[in-house]
Amino acid sequence: MSSKSLRSVALLTAGWLAVACQESSPTMPAEADLGLQSALTVDVEAAVRSGDPERAEALRHAATALRWGIRPSRIEVKIQNEQVTYLAIVVGVTRRGSDGSSVLVRSLVAWTGRPPTALFHVISASEQALFGPPQGNGNGGPDGARGQWKDLVNHQLWVATAGSADLELAATGNGCPNQPPDVRLRCVLATFDIRINGSFQLLGPGGPDGAPIEIHTNADGVHGVVIKPAD
Repeated sequence: MSSKSLRSVALLTAGWLAVACQESSPTMPAEADLGLQSALTVDVEAAVRSGDPERAEALRHAATALRWGIRPSRIEVKIQNEQVTYLAIVVGVTRRGSDGSSVLVRSLVAWTGRPPTALFHVISASEQALFGPPQGNGNGGPDGARGQWKDLVNHQLWVATAGSADLELAATGNGCPNQPPDVRLRCVLATFDIRINGSFQLLGPGGPDGAPIEIHTNADGVHGVVIKPAD
């Protein structure tokens, strides 16, 4: 693994030291969840190995937000006919689009269990986007949403192949309790309204395989942050 990848994993490890269950305040300190820390470290390593820097970076940003003291929210995730409570955080990162305009890339990271039994991740560069057929290493098209659900108990990875992802920035507030070390960036507290309705297929050696499963979640006011250029 490259030195850059090792640094990324180290940042992730530090980031998850602040994770715990939801409270009314979005920024209270929390005890460490070492099982979650380990699971997310594996996910970042997998993203790096598969040549998916966008996913690895999104996971690192979520870890950093938690390290800054952002407390996750509880959401209900329905997988087929079973509804499970997950903890979740949404991170928005402002980037420059190909035409020079400002684009907010949003990333939902959610997990359940202690130690975690499942990880759920959706990333989109727009408020409303569609999941599409995976290409190559499981990535969706550049203008669509991408989603993964990882069953840690059965060692299965499911990828979104159809459906929609709405990750709406509902509000922004005060500055984060800690700020990025890069003075060119600023972190502000935020809440997001999420609507995920996706069809996910098991990822096998040759790509998606077998019958899909349906995954849905609808939640308002999910805790998160927006990282943007400093004024």
